[in-house]
Amino acid sequence: MPALTRIDQIPTSHTVFPASSHPDLQHPGAVHHGWNTGRHLLLHAAGSPLANPMTTQPHPLRQQAITHLRALTEHLDDVAGPLMLALHVSAVQQPSVDADTTTLIPLVGEALADLGDWGVRAPLPDQLDLITRAVHAMQPCMPH
Repeated sequence: MPALTRIDQIPTSHTVFPASSHPDLQHPGAVHHGWNTGRHLLLHAAGSPLANPMTTQPHPLRQQAITHLRALTEHLDDVAGPLMLALHVSAVQQPSVDADTTTLIPLVGEALADLGDWGVRAPLPDQLDLITRAVHAMQPCMPH
C-alpha cells in the first residue's frame, strides 16, 4: 500500500479493526469509540471536509485537543503517518496522560506493526516528540 499522505486517508475504526479480526472487536467499544473520536479530532485539526460538524457547544476537551493538534505543525498532512500512529497509541493502547516519549516508543512499535498494511511507515527519530505531543493532545478525549 502507498504511504499515507493525508489526514483524510485515515480510515474509520471498523475498516482498521473489523469484527472478524479479534473477538473483543465484534461489538463497538472503547477501541472503536476512541479511534473514531481521535480520527475526527485529526480531521477537524487538518480542516478536512470529512470532519463531522461540531455541535453548537463543542466539548471543551475536544476543542482543546484540536487546538493542540493544529499547533503541532503548519501542515498536518505532512505528518499523517506519525499522527495515525499517535491515534493508534491513544485509542488502542491508552497510555497514561503523562507518558513520555521513552514510554511510548514500544507502543509506537506495536502500532506500526498493526498499521503497516495501511501505508504507515516507521517514524523518523525527530517525529517521536510530535507523536508524544499528539498522544497527549488526544488522550483526555479517549474513553476509559
